Amino acid sequence: MNIYSNEEWGSKTGLFNPNATLTADLNLLFQIAIIIFLVGGVSIVKVRRRFTKHGVVMGIAVSLNMVSMAVVMIPSLLGFRGLFLMPLTRPALVVAIHAVMGILVEILGIWLVGTWIFRHHEIKACAKKRRPMRVTVLLWLVELFLGIYVYVMLYLPI
Repeated sequence: MNIYSNEEWGSKTGLFNPNATLTADLNLLFQIAIIIFLVGGVSIVKVRRRFTKHGVVMGIAVSLNMVSMAVVMIPSLLGFRGLFLMPLTRPALVVAIHAVMGILVEILGIWLVGTWIFRHHEIKACAKKRRPMRVTVLLWLVELFLGIYVYVMLYLPI
């Protein structure tokens, strides 16, 4: 029994690798799709100057990520035995950092979208949050790559 696996959460029938679970593979694809959606939302405001559409797209991205966290990531984290049995190992530390960063990104996204919902008609108020938006998108991209690293570390024999 591998303490770094999560055997309770999904069967070992991954799309990309027989060591991965189908749930892990589908969530990885889902996260990549969300990032593509997020980048599309950024381009909507940069290229077309459509601020309301930008806000809607970002709200959808944050909501989809929240669903993914609730349905897949949090249960997976709670089933990750290595986090609690051997907390100072590289896999456990990387998973813990990934989890904390993911929560931070989601909180920032909810805050940005939440404040936009109540003031979406005020473009100047939205523009004042440009720096936190950029930081959130950058952290979200780092979080995606960290999640891919977690996937590789846990499921691909290297």
